[in-house]
Amino acid sequence: MKGFRNKLRVLWTRLIQQNASPNGIAAGFAIGLFATFYPVPVIDTLVALVIARLVGANTAACLIGNNFVLLIYPAIPLLLAAEVFVGRELIQAPTLAPPGNMPLMTWLLHQTGPNLKAFLLGGVVLGIPSALFSFWGVRTAAQRWQNRNHAQPGKTHP
Repeated sequence: MKGFRNKLRVLWTRLIQQNASPNGIAAGFAIGLFATFYPVPVIDTLVALVIARLVGANTAACLIGNNFVLLIYPAIPLLLAAEVFVGRELIQAPTLAPPGNMPLMTWLLHQTGPNLKAFLLGGVVLGIPSALFSFWGVRTAAQRWQNRNHAQPGKTHP
């Protein structure tokens, strides 16, 4: 775990030292994180990068935000279940439960086709607050780091 934290710290330092403002970094991270709620792997990364480019957000931070879910890898099935549950509640679909002999992830994958609308809606509903909270947190962290290290956006350090 310590090695992973060191790698994350190095990545964060490189990101902060880029020619990027705290808002650009936070926007990129938030866009990437929001895109993880899109239910199609790989396409979510491409969509996030295109959006980040269009709005002028930091693309490196976008990739970090998009892959942030890997830190909570064991919780991904719960996240998918939450997306489906929230979406089904919002469209008032009857609640379904997986059969006792079928794993939750397998059941969710079988239900994705018929419940795509619920899945997408749940992803948007959960993704928006996640993106907003992450924007605020990453922007605050970037501002504090730049202030503490007297880093100015646009200046690189040796």
